[in-house]
Amino acid sequence: MSSEAKRVKLLTLAEMFLGLIVLVGGIVAAVMGLLDLTAGIVLAAEGIVGLLFGARGALIANVPARIGKLVRIALVVVLIQIACCVVVGYITGADEQPEIVAIVGGALLPIISFVIMVLSRGMAKRAER
Repeated sequence: MSSEAKRVKLLTLAEMFLGLIVLVGGIVAAVMGLLDLTAGIVLAAEGIVGLLFGARGALIANVPARIGKLVRIALVVVLIQIACCVVVGYITGADEQPEIVAIVGGALLPIISFVIMVLSRGMAKRAER
């Protein structure tokens, strides 16, 4: 496995782990009343997307010939996660500390997804040559 593939693999595992944290955090915050129920559900949905993308990406990163598929998936995931962040930010308004923590935690997912997309795109271009 090349060093680029290892980086992509580590980032997808980080995405999966952070997705799990955001999923559980969104559910817990909504149940405890720290966040609006709708914002908690949207945050949990973003966590599910991150968790599934991380798991799928870790499997795809093992086979460098299929890395182009990861680029397409990552683009869709980034757009979905950014939309979720915007919705959570709009609903909560970020007036209190739990809301700010939720938005920051949710905003890390699209950043990691974007980095995965850029790295895997570079790997795919080199694989085409």
